[in-house]
Amino acid sequence: MYVRFENSKETFVAGQSVKKDIDKKPEEFRDRKLTDLITAQVSRIILKMPAGEMELQKKADHWEIVKPLRARGDDQKINDLIAQITTARIQQFVADDHGDLSPYGLVEPRGAITLFTQADKPGQLMQIGGIPENEKDQTYVRFALRGFVYTVPKKIEEILNTKPDDLRDRHLVRIDTNVLDRITIEAPGKGKVVLARKDENWTITNRQNTPANSREIRRFIDTLQDERVTKFVEDVASNLAKYGLDKPQLQLTFSSFASENTAETKAGEQPFVTVAFGKVDGDNVYARLADEPFVVALRRGLLDQIFTDPLQWQELSIFKFKPEQIHRLSVMTDKELSLERGENNQWRWLKGSGDINQTNVQSLLNTLSNLHAVRWLEATPPHHGFEKPQLVVTFITLPDDKALHKVTIGSGTSDGTWFARVDEREGAFVLSNPDLNTLKLPLVSQPMRSPSPSPSATASPTAKP
Repeated sequence: MYVRFENSKETFVAGQSVKKDIDKKPEEFRDRKLTDLITAQVSRIILKMPAGEMELQKKADHWEIVKPLRARGDDQKINDLIAQITTARIQQFVADDHGDLSPYGLVEPRGAITLFTQADKPGQLMQIGGIPENEKDQTYVRFALRGFVYTVPKKIEEILNTKPDDLRDRHLVRIDTNVLDRITIEAPGKGKVVLARKDENWTITNRQNTPANSREIRRFIDTLQDERVTKFVEDVASNLAKYGLDKPQLQLTFSSFASENTAETKAGEQPFVTVAFGKVDGDNVYARLADEPFVVALRRGLLDQIFTDPLQWQELSIFKFKPEQIHRLSVMTDKELSLERGENNQWRWLKGSGDINQTNVQSLLNTLSNLHAVRWLEATPPHHGFEKPQLVVTFITLPDDKALHKVTIGSGTSDGTWFARVDEREGAFVLSNPDLNTLKLPLVSQPMRSPSPSPSATASPTAKP
């Protein structure tokens, strides 16, 4: 098509898209975003639905349900709900909202959502009305900020069916690991376990600050943070005895610790999360957080993952030596073999005979010097076969440590591992099968067997003439 600018003598040839754009209706140039808000800007929501009113409030980085009950909100689900509005696209521009709204079902809307930002006190109100007669996949909405009635996809109606439980955070706890310094585990009749953080590692405070299994503690914290409520049992815990929560069978307390008084906190331990576990009901156990009035149900198996004996929290490293530090070694099975490191790091018999298998001795030293437990057992375990051990290994290290170290291996477990103990540590632990096999390697070299003569080398009988 030919085009020319006004007051110009030049004529150009251009594509017809220019004319097509000019011929568009005005509404085709209108912004089809329902709101300019983005999800991250919203800090408060009020939902008015047929079932009642719900209010949600964002504090720091997390959402909370304020009405009709106070509870932690599920951040992802609430953000998804907000996104249904902030990403909604207008399908049709119907009319301004100054006239009769009854044709659109907006005189008495079926529901309303108001979004607030920190700086927006009035909020942005969206009302949901009826369904257009000829557009069953759309619904009428009124957006007060723009003073207009639109249609948007009918999917937005799903918001009206939202219930408080749909938006509740089903995680058992939120633990701020940045301020976590102490974990206290209390079980009636079993005493108390107090775990304390020291930099990136943990110790068992009520076991003279014995080094703890820091990796297991981190796993334990992650397990609790990932644990989901199977059911919200009661929103008002008026009868704790009914759920065994008046006298919990187990209680966990997570605390921060300040060594000195500051303007914000006093010196000492400051609990910030306490979880009580009550009665077991089938596959579930009842639980309650101290700062929340609710009773919830959790999977029963969680209790098995919480050690109530301080011995079970010990670090898994049994010995921390270098193989070359071991100077004397004794292995007792049905008989005793005893060796001592001689000149040039070669081993000689103190008790035993035959050629020493230096390779097997070195493999045994490598495993023994850095022996690790699979896990620790409770303080009063059942019979483990220590009265008639299948293997006892003793050794002396030089030059720094002249004490005698002793490992006793008892009977096997049901999962192919072995019960074991050491004299310098209280309690029993589980030893892996590969480690046991290494400790049982033969220390005497086996004599080489002479090869049997092959059939081809055997003289054939001479046939008689």
